[in-house]
This record gives sequence, structure tokens and C-alpha cells, in this order.
Amino acid sequence: MNLLQHFRFRSITHRLVFACVIAAILIYSLSFWRMRQVAEELGEKWITYVAQSQVDTVAAKVSGVLRSIELNAQMIVQVGQQTNYFPKESAIAPLLTSVVQQSIVSAVAIRSPNSTDIEQFGRGSDRKGIDWVLGDRDITNLIAHCQSTSTVTQPFWTQPYPQNSLTGSLNDSLNKSLGESQNEYLSIAYCVPLLHRLDREPSVQGMLAIEITLDWLKKYASGNSPISIPIIDQVARIKMGKPFAIYLPASQWLVSPSASIQTASIQNLSWGSPAHTSILSQSTWDIAPVPKVFKDSQGILVFITLPATDWTFGIAFSDSELWQVHLKAILLIVASMTKDMGFMCVAIALVSRRTTHPLRALIASTEDIARGNLDTKLPIISQHDEVGRLGSSFRHMRDALKTYIQKLQETTVAKQKMESELSIAGQIQYSMLPKTEVADSPTRRYQLSTLLEQARLVGGDLYDFFPMGDDRLCIIIGDVADKGIPAALLMARTVTLMRTMVKQTSTPVKALSAVNRELCINNEECLFVTLFCGVLDLHTGTLHYASAGHDPPLLVRDGEVRFLDVETGPPLGIEDDAIFPECEYLLQHNDLIVLYTDGITEAMNLDGDLFSEARLLDAIASYPPSNPARAIRTIQHFHRQFVGDAPQSDDLTLLALQYQPSSPFPQIVEVVELIITINSELTELEKVKQRLGEILQTHGLAVESIEDAQLIVEEVLVNIIQYGYDNQSHQRIDLQVKISPTSLKMTFEDWGKPFNPLTEIADPDLSVMDDADRESGGLGFYLVRELADRVDYEHRDRKNILTIFLTVAK
Repeated sequence: MNLLQHFRFRSITHRLVFACVIAAILIYSLSFWRMRQVAEELGEKWITYVAQSQVDTVAAKVSGVLRSIELNAQMIVQVGQQTNYFPKESAIAPLLTSVVQQSIVSAVAIRSPNSTDIEQFGRGSDRKGIDWVLGDRDITNLIAHCQSTSTVTQPFWTQPYPQNSLTGSLNDSLNKSLGESQNEYLSIAYCVPLLHRLDREPSVQGMLAIEITLDWLKKYASGNSPISIPIIDQVARIKMGKPFAIYLPASQWLVSPSASIQTASIQNLSWGSPAHTSILSQSTWDIAPVPKVFKDSQGILVFITLPATDWTFGIAFSDSELWQVHLKAILLIVASMTKDMGFMCVAIALVSRRTTHPLRALIASTEDIARGNLDTKLPIISQHDEVGRLGSSFRHMRDALKTYIQKLQETTVAKQKMESELSIAGQIQYSMLPKTEVADSPTRRYQLSTLLEQARLVGGDLYDFFPMGDDRLCIIIGDVADKGIPAALLMARTVTLMRTMVKQTSTPVKALSAVNRELCINNEECLFVTLFCGVLDLHTGTLHYASAGHDPPLLVRDGEVRFLDVETGPPLGIEDDAIFPECEYLLQHNDLIVLYTDGITEAMNLDGDLFSEARLLDAIASYPPSNPARAIRTIQHFHRQFVGDAPQSDDLTLLALQYQPSSPFPQIVEVVELIITINSELTELEKVKQRLGEILQTHGLAVESIEDAQLIVEEVLVNIIQYGYDNQSHQRIDLQVKISPTSLKMTFEDWGKPFNPLTEIADPDLSVMDDADRESGGLGFYLVRELADRVDYEHRDRKNILTIFLTVAK
């Protein structure tokens, strides 16, 4: 099955020829099977018919020869009756001499029936035609063959008997040898009893005997007789059939075939031979013998029996000879079919090649078109069939393609211009949003991290944070209900209005009310925006906030996560007299607030499931973040894991704020290589993160890169203390930092037990959101590998050496 799938034709001609050959093989196979049966049947009928004609002709010729002998005998008897049977003294002697001079007559003898003494006379002839007078002993031996049946009064033919030389004695015994060598010594006699009438009762007193040799049968076997010439196959031009002659009553061969046929012929022909008549009647020659056919597993016998002599003439066809005729006929059929198939394939090849010639020209032209040459000349096809219509279609396609490409180029230029303008608009929109910084003053009492991933070049999500004097911080996050350019314009207008109104009114409620009235003016498209606004007192930790239809933020305190209580009002831009309730909450040290848009909770995977607020809550609760950057990265990774390959359908916006009354950045230390000592309570961890952030900020790294590096350092140090040192205090950990223009290399060395975090820390099962069902640990180092470009580990000189490479931006 696999081989057929890789089999391909490179040409229509090859496919047509192959299909025709397969079809012809199937058709010819059925035709061959039937034609073979017909050929075998007709071949046997043709051979049988020709053989019957030959043996019938031979029988007629042999009958004519024997009939001439009988007529000579009748003439001798008539003359004898007139001369009272005195051969020496009457005219019968010359008559006997004339008879013996015939080529097939070897001797003639007559014994008178009217003499008291034995009165007999005979003439003989040798093979050279020289005749002589027979002696009494030869005449007696010859007459003895005729007197074996004393009661016979009618002329008859004797059975063949072996003959010695006429100058010697004739053997009376009947030699029934079947050898070919005895055929030339066989003779047969025609006997005519001579009657002597006494008192009206005839009695046999004399005998006329004419002996003939059987050499003349050999002449038929070697001459022009049909029995002597085997059948010639007109197709194969080969001789077939073995002629034979046999005296059936004595099973004696007259003309013997090959040894393989002799015994079978006697057995098969014995049933068809008539009883030996011995006595000739007037009507014996009036009965025309009919050729017979006998078929068995050895072959076919075609034969005919003469009623006067019981001689059977025939032709034997062996099974091998018949198979040769059949084989030649089969080969002729196969050759004819092969010739027809060849002619058909050549004709198909010529027609298909002539038909596909325009297609090959079209292929060359289409290859030029594929290379971008739309001005290539297409072949002119004068045919009106499918090929002609295909050529016309290609010409229309080329012209339409040229027109389409021209319009596409114009559209592409316009689209590129629009995309360029949208890109500039996106940059302008993004520049309106503030950038987070690691440390901007030694008295800052908070940490803040943000994330904005737009689904298009411009989007409708917004966030903002800005100080209100030295003791207050305003945070804003919002989501415009539409997308694209309208949403971007409304977003820009909302950001500008919020900055202005918050600074003028100083409270979130008044700011939302003022902005809502402005957005309701001339809002014929009914565009609206959901928005959350909060003002944090950095001295007391009091957070005043109000919501205009936005999702409630998350509060992370001491590892516990919950939604912040919010009594929300309607979205901005719908009701100009809308009321927005004000809420208040007191933040404690290290409390973390996470603001988000519905692009997070309403994101769908390929199955159409929503990420939902429950999954967001479980993600933070399962791995409580220790700082804003980790909170954003945790949500981001869980979100990506859930969405998978599904396309982003909405903007994603996150803003995380951690309240820290005492600033984590008391001073700036400009060092690149750090050697630190960590105790079991991890009191030095925040110092390391602070010092690393200051160093990286000094070298001009972007805020996102600094946050990623701080998160990596935090997770690696925790893993070394917990797994390498088993939480033992006063152990040494060396951290070496190398900064290049585009990368950051951090090397951690410790002397704890050998521990490879790449293989010994399993990835967490992010599909399980329930903390009780998920195995603890693993997420921290999973985030490290996600953030880093490469992580290497080796154990050398009894030290664990972990090297992390990170691409940074400035």
C-alpha cells in the first residue's frame, strides 16, 4: 500500500499508456482464455477433418489396387472355364504370365479341378520384373495358403503371411511379429476356388491363387499418398501425425508407426474393426467404409477399415504433437494481441503527445509567470477542446493577475501607509502611558510593575500612575468597549481627562464624575469605558478608590489572595448624571494590589473556555507573589499556558502595586561582582534584589529587564537555600553579574550538596488550578527558565555552578 502511494506519473502520456496497458491486459486475458479454448477445439477439428480425408483417399486407392487383382482373377477363371482348366495347353498360360508381370504380383498358381491327376501351373516374378515358371513345391505351398479353409466356395483374401524368397519354400506359420523390418517380407494371396460339378453338387477340386507382396503399401508410405505424408500444420509449418496400416484380426502391422503408438493402436482399434469375412461377395466393394475417430489421453487416432481384407489404415496424433499445434496457435494469438496492444499504445502515445504539446507550452509559460514575468507570451492553441479552453483561461488569468497585482500594489502602498500611521499612533498612544522605574528617589514607598499587550497596533486599554504631591499616588486602569482607532482615540482622551480631573478634584469620585460628564457630550456612537481609579496615601497606607463598571482588583496579603470590595457605578460615557460610590481600604506593609482588564479574565482557549476570575484568583493563590514583577509574570505565564495557540482577541493590561512604607533603596552601590552571605531567615534577599536593581538601572537597562533579573535572582537563591543547603544558616553563596550591551550573565556558586535544578525540579502542572490538588514547588524555577535565554549547570570543585543568560533591553 505504501509503494502505491509514492508512485507518481510525470506525464499524461505515461498515465494513458499505463491505463491502456492495464485495461488491455484485463480484456486480453479474458479474450485469451476463450480464444485458447476455441483454438484447441478448432485445431482438433481441423486435424481430424484432414486426417479423415487422407485415410479415405488411401482406402480408395488400396481398394482400387485390390479390385484390379480380383478382376484379373475373374478373367483367368472365365478363360479357364472355356479351356477346361488346362493351363499348360490352353490360352490361360499367357494370361498368367501377363498377370505376374504386374509390379505388385509375386506369383500366380492354378490347379485344375477337372483332372484326375494333379494338374497345376504357376508363374513367379522377382523384384526386378524377371518372371519364371514356378516349381511344383512353390505352387503347392502357395495353394496351401488358399486351402486352409476347405469349406469356402467363394473368392477370398488370405491374412498376411511372411514370405521367403520364391526360390525357397514359403513358411506356413503366421508370423505375427510387429517389427518394422518384417513388413517388406509380408505377402497376401487372393484365392478363387475352382468348382467341379458332379451330379449337380459342386465341389472344390481346383484353386486359383494370386500372391501379391505388400511392398506397394510401403510405396504409399513413402510416395505421394495422403497416408504417407503426415499432416502439415499451416501455422507452425511442422509435420504431424504417424501413418500406419494394420491387419487387425492378427494384430499384424502392415505399415508400422513409432513404437509408442503400436500397442495403444492395437488396443484402441480392436473394438472398431469388423469381423473377418474371408469370403467376398458381390456387394463387398459396394459398401463404402467410413473413417472413424478415437480420442483418449494419449492422442487421436483417425482410421478406416477395408471390409474385404480387414486392413485398417489410419493416422495417429500424439498428445505432444497436438500440444505443439495448440502452442503455436496460442503463440500466434499472443503475438497478435501484443501487436494490437503495441499499435494501440503507439497510437495513444502519439495522440496524447499531440494533445499535451500545448500543455507543455503552457507549463513553460506558467513557470515564467510564477517567476513574476507577467508579460510572457502564452502559446496560441487553435484547438476547441478542453486544452483550448484551458489556454484561453490561462490568458484570461494572466491578464486578470496583472490587473490584480497592479491594484494590489496600490492597495499595499495604501495599507503600508495606513499601518505606518497606525504604528506611529500606537507609539504615540504607548508614550502617553508612564514607564515603571526601579528607583526614582530614596524616599519612594512603593513598588509598581505594569504590562500592556495590545491585540492590534492600537488598542483601547489604558493604565496610568502618577504622584499627587509627595505623599499621594494615583493609579488608574481602564478598558474602552470598542477596538481599533475609535477605542484608541477614546483611550487617549480618557487618559488626558483623568490626569487633569484628578489633579483638580483630588478624589477618585469627583474625577470619575467630571470625566463622565465630558465623555457623554456628543457621544452619538455611545462609546463608553470602564475605569478604576485609586489614590494611595503613602504615609498612612489609606487607599481611596472608585469604579466605573470595572472589575474589582486583587489584594494579596501574607500569602492570601482575595478580591477587594468594590461598589461600582456605570461605565463612563453613558449617563451624564451617574453616581460613583467611594470606597476606602487601609493597606499594610507589603500588601499588593493587582489591577487588570477583562482581556485577562475573558481570554479563550481553542476549546472556547474562558480563563475567568476564578482561574486568576487560583493562579495568584497557588503561588503568592512577593513583589509586583513576580505577580505580573505569574499571571502572564498562567494565562499563556491556558490560551495556548488561540489568537489574542483583546488587549491585556495588568498593573501591580506593592505598598512599602520604608524604601528598599537607601543607597546606590555601583558594583558588578557581589559576594554575599545568606542566613536561614533570608533577611539578605531583599538587599540583594535592591542592590542588583540599582546596578542594572545605573547601566541603563529597561525596567522590564531589571524586574526579570530580580525575579530570577530571588527564585534561584530560594532554591539554593531550600534544596542545596536544606535551610541551614550562615552558608556562603557567590553571585557574579556581567553586563554587556544586549545580554546579562549571572553566575551562582554554592558549596551545598550536588543539586541540578534542571533535572531535579519538575515543571508544575499548570492545568490544575486548585492548590490542594497540585504538587507544591516548581513554579519559581519554571519562571526562571521561561524568562532566561539559557540555563547551564555543572558541579565542579565540590561546587554547584548555575549560569543564567538573559537578553536585556535599554
